[in-house]
Parts: sequence; C-alpha cells; structure tokens
Amino acid sequence: MVHGRFRPVACSMVVCLSSFVVVVSGGGKERERYDTTHFLLSLLTLDSIRPNNMIIKPALLHFKFDGFAGLPFEVDSRVNSDIKTDSNGNKWKLVLYPGGQSDADKPGWIGLYLHAEANKESLDAAFRLALKNANKAVAREVDFDYEFEVDSTGYGSCIFMKRDKILDPNNNILKNGALCIDVTVQVKDKKEEHYKPESKLAQKMMKLLESGEGADTSFKVGSSTFPVHSQILRSNAPILANHLPKSTKKSSMVIRGIPAAVFKLMLEFIYAEQYPSDEKVLEHGKELIDAANKYELVDLKMAVEHVLVRERILATENVCDYILFADAQSCPLLKEYAISFLRLNAKEVIESEYSKCLKESSELLAEIMVLFAGGNEGEETLTVNELRKELGKRKLDVDGSKEALVSRLEEAKRQRTET
Repeated sequence: MVHGRFRPVACSMVVCLSSFVVVVSGGGKERERYDTTHFLLSLLTLDSIRPNNMIIKPALLHFKFDGFAGLPFEVDSRVNSDIKTDSNGNKWKLVLYPGGQSDADKPGWIGLYLHAEANKESLDAAFRLALKNANKAVAREVDFDYEFEVDSTGYGSCIFMKRDKILDPNNNILKNGALCIDVTVQVKDKKEEHYKPESKLAQKMMKLLESGEGADTSFKVGSSTFPVHSQILRSNAPILANHLPKSTKKSSMVIRGIPAAVFKLMLEFIYAEQYPSDEKVLEHGKELIDAANKYELVDLKMAVEHVLVRERILATENVCDYILFADAQSCPLLKEYAISFLRLNAKEVIESEYSKCLKESSELLAEIMVLFAGGNEGEETLTVNELRKELGKRKLDVDGSKEALVSRLEEAKRQRTET
C-alpha cells in the first residue's frame, strides 16, 4: 500500500480588496461559519482541482460504506467499496481502513485510498477525497496528484480522519449509519505518440541557420552575432524583419533586452519551426514568452506556455509572480493554471510574503475573487485549451486573454446561427 503525502484544501484566506474584506475560515470552531457562507463555499468548486493541461472532464463518483460503526476496526483491517466507472470508462474503487493502519503516525485515524481497477495503461490523475456529513456539508477534503500504474496499489491518506470524530453523533457525519465519500477525479489526456521522421526541410533550414550560408544581413545580441536571411524573416517573422538594417551595407542590427541564448531559440523556431526542448523552456520560459510576444510569434508563445503548465512549475513562492506575468503577457492557459493552484493553496500563499505583489494589483485581485466565487455566467464553460480548440476548428485567432477567446467564440457562434 502506498501512503500518499496529502495536503488539505486551503480553508483559510483573507483578501482585502477596495472597501470590503472576505474571510474564509475553516477547521475547528469556525467551520460552521464557513459552511453557512454560500459565496465562500465556491472556493472549493469542482474546477479547483482541474490542472489546466487536462482536457478530459472531471468525474464525480459517489461511494458509500454502510454500517460504518460495525465494520472491522482492528488495525490494518481493510474494506473495499463497490467499483465505480467514470464517463471515460475508467474503473475506480475506495479502500477503507476503519481501524487505521499500523504504520500510520497517528493511531485512531482511518485510512482511505483510491484504486484504479483493471486499468490497461497508467492513469495520471488529480483527485479529491471529500467526506460529506448527513447534511451534505463537507467535513473533510484532501487533494492528491498521482500516476496510477498498471496493477499498482492505491493512493490516498493513512490519516484521513479520526474514527472517534466520525462516530460522534454530535458531528452528524454518518448518514443512516453510512460513511459517504465523494471522489472527484480527473485523468490527464494521454495520446499515444507514433514515430514520424524528422522533416528533411526542417533539417535543411536548421543547417542553413547554423552555417549562415547565403545570409545577407545579421543581428548582434550581446557578444553574439547571428547571420540571417532577410527573405526568410520577412516571410516567417515580419515584426522582427522590420528591425533589419535598411541597407545590406550597414553593420549588424543590435537587439537589446533578449539574451543571446533565447534569441537563438527564437531563430530556430522562425527558420525550421523548431520548438525549444522542455529543458530550455524551464530555463528560459519567461524570456521566451516575452520575446515571442514582442515579435508576435504566437505559436512559439503558446508552445512555451503549454510546457510550463504541463511541467507544473508552480510553487507557493512563485505562483503570484506567475499570475501577474501571465496576465501581462496574455498567457491565459498559464494564468488559468496559476489561479487554480492559488485556489488549492490559498491559505499558504496568501499568508506568505510572496503574495505581496499580487495584493498590490486590485484589478487582478477583483478578477480572482470573481473566479473564486464561480466566475461570470457563461465564461467558465470551457477551459482555455477547449476555447483554443474550438477557435482553431473555425480557423480563428487563438491568441489573447481568456475573455478575448470567449468573446471571439461567442461572436463566431452568433454569426453561424444567423447565416
């Protein structure tokens, strides 16, 4: 059995915005205040566990352990739930340790684990275990991120909740004697990759860039000089081509504000549509996005953005900075992911020194609060990935903020309806 390191969903946050203060309190004596505030309950919406590189819709599965008080409570005794199937055909079950586990560091706590049943391939999933009381209010929630290998053991928490707390009738946790667990699970879309030979044209273009053969001008970036072919730039990067010397007799055009390594990666994309490796993106991600924006290389920007999201680069100390960066650079996928991370780790982030930069932007704070409250009607139907796919099908522009993407798609639908 694999015992997961778990993190509770953030249940305490204080946000000061203009003339009002919103306080979310959780745990202990203030849980009642939290549960009775409908607006604040929206902090724990289904979308909050949805990392933005995931395209498959999340599934909500209901599990029930009848007669909890009569289940075997010897240490290490386990009880299996019924198997549930999500809308994607994946089968899941819960394994409950009503009396706890011998290797848990807190005796008297139940263990709870999610298992993938009969999966033929590994399933990389984000999931939430939520314990509801008889009034359907949340008594305990824990979030996980785990890749279920074929025939692997389950993943969850060996200290999910105190057994005595569950059995205490004053807590009203059991419903007709049953322990009810809701599992929200989302599997990352994994498409099989088939071998395809590298484009010979791309190889030739890379060789042309590296050799500089036939170049008619050049750029100087720091101490590096890059011979280039003006016709290629005018075709593939017209904004950058505007910086070329007006006469071929002039010396190299100096480019400032971009490291030479980043400029080289940008030229590789312009010449051969060569995307930076994941390692290069992790090293130069922000600089690449800044350069791609500056020269309107939208595909390069979105590719870098996708890698940053897929590699899950966020932490408490950088999430606020990434929200501001993504907002300024019109990177809606990265921004969506960062706000989702903030929602999951709200207490830890807001109480840290790293949130200072975010608190200074009242406009962005207002937007985040709207999203935390469930979003404006109609805006949260599709993720950024889904919006871009829908716009791409219609051969429309896929660049811009999420609000711009939503507006563009709605306008396209109206035009299609009216014609």
